[in-house]
Amino acid sequence: MKRREFLKGSLAAATTLMATRGSMGDPGHAACCGPTYASPAEAMKSPPETLAFAPAIYVGTGVNRPDYMATVYVDPSSKTYSQVIHRLAMPNIGDELHHYGWNACSSCHGHADHRRQYLVVPGLTSGRIHIVDALDPRKLKMHKVIEADEIRKKTNLSTPHTVHCLADGTIMLSMLGDGDGEAPGGFLLLNQDFEVTGRWKADLAMKFNYDFWYQPRHNVMISSEWLPPIRSARALSLKTCRPANTVSRCISGIGKSRRSFRPWTWAPRD
Repeated sequence: MKRREFLKGSLAAATTLMATRGSMGDPGHAACCGPTYASPAEAMKSPPETLAFAPAIYVGTGVNRPDYMATVYVDPSSKTYSQVIHRLAMPNIGDELHHYGWNACSSCHGHADHRRQYLVVPGLTSGRIHIVDALDPRKLKMHKVIEADEIRKKTNLSTPHTVHCLADGTIMLSMLGDGDGEAPGGFLLLNQDFEVTGRWKADLAMKFNYDFWYQPRHNVMISSEWLPPIRSARALSLKTCRPANTVSRCISGIGKSRRSFRPWTWAPRD
């Protein structure tokens, strides 16, 4: 393993996902719905993970290379513990991989046709959404790339941030900006074939967007607010964000920033 190269590329790594022991890459796994669970208590009974996926980011480092997804072995009993065993480079330079998630999760538990196989990996700077095939987690493959222009033309949204799967197999992403990078942003919907189907209509009532999570059992979703992408890109620089500055000082003077949480009725989306 080229340790220094990995650490340099992973400087801005934001999120790590795990592949469950024995579930991904197993030929028998392809016939089932994936490692999903009926409750948090059931999930806690699952065996320890042996693999982790982590984004390695070159954006902002001065290195003109594509970001990549690293597969790391995390079984302490293995000789390859903590080593990178595979790297999947993105097709383009300048994505800035950020939060990402599975195409299916425990919200889909019990649905045999909703298989947890693909990672949905947005590029915060490029606006692209990468669909990565993790059927063999030891050798990730690029399945599809949804370009920012397509998203902009179909939904007038930009800057994908947070990914969550829904119970019906739909994938929902928080989008920080409109087609021009201004507020309010909204929520993008993809179908099971990773096609852009539109936006969550209730998002037209919001003023800013950032992160979100939903709990269908309580019929509620909570979203947070931050900055329009066009303003955060201008403001968050090394000149304005020195180590001694707090985050509030760093973004002060930008204007149009929010620190609010917004509750939503999950159905019928208002």
